[in-house]
Amino acid sequence: MLWPIRSRMSSLLRSKVPYINGDSWWCFSFSGSTSFSTTRPWPKFMNWVKTDGCRAAASLPSFKQRQPEVPSKCVRPNQEKKGLDVGNMTEIDGNQNLFGLMKQRFLSFKNEKYIKELVHFQALAEAQSPKFMVIACADSRVCPSNILGFQPGEAFMIRNIANLVPVMKNGASECNAALQFAVTTLQVENILVIGHSSCAGIEALMSMQEDAESRNFINKWVSNGKLAKLRTKAATAHLNFDQQCKFCEKESINQSLLNLLTYPWIKDRVRKELLSLHGGYYNFSNCSFEKWTLEFKECNLEEEGSTCAVKEPEFWC
Repeated sequence: MLWPIRSRMSSLLRSKVPYINGDSWWCFSFSGSTSFSTTRPWPKFMNWVKTDGCRAAASLPSFKQRQPEVPSKCVRPNQEKKGLDVGNMTEIDGNQNLFGLMKQRFLSFKNEKYIKELVHFQALAEAQSPKFMVIACADSRVCPSNILGFQPGEAFMIRNIANLVPVMKNGASECNAALQFAVTTLQVENILVIGHSSCAGIEALMSMQEDAESRNFINKWVSNGKLAKLRTKAATAHLNFDQQCKFCEKESINQSLLNLLTYPWIKDRVRKELLSLHGGYYNFSNCSFEKWTLEFKECNLEEEGSTCAVKEPEFWC
């Protein structure tokens, strides 16, 4: 009696999901040789899927059983020999073509990675245990998974303007909510704050008037880095504005590392050496990366005059 329910569910899906080039879903049948055993179970989350163009039988315990026939309109990635790196969205006009490229990338991912590593992705479907919590800028040029090679399941991430971490007393935000989940539930072993060159968020911070009252969302957010700005101004009064911004891009990372220690559940794990805090700086002008680690025992954690001590600096180029 389960199939009529699933059938109705699939009908509902077909009625709600927009068609793209005639396909209601970006999926395909598992065909051809793969690197995993043919006795692996069908992924649990696909048990109920049944669409016009692609099907997953509701009761398939293994790939040994006969697969349902797939209509010819269902796209098979092995027919599209284009890799994940083919095409650039910045060079494409029109939303239809943009989503066409996105579809191609998705199907390539599914065929070239997901299927070949099915056991790994099935395990991820059940639980995650990342080693890293990454806080990076929302800038489209700074993608941690791209530049540092993080794979699915390796890093719990949040991205915001200027990669800032607010202090605990500033109240709830999406940033500290993600931090709490990563540290207390996932129990990550490392938090990495990644800044970058030519950061517009830091430029906005450095351009703000000291006592300006503003309803501007950007200004209100970047004000979380005001202590980094003050230290930058004090240390770089002899430099021009661009040089001051570059200095503040790194200073704000250290300030965020100190701000992390205002959360007792982070500070406690750092003190017990169960959690390490790291800073990173990506310069996309010359494709270099700097990494350092907070030296907790040497830091001055006074609220108004806190100072950051670091260790294990590295420069990758």
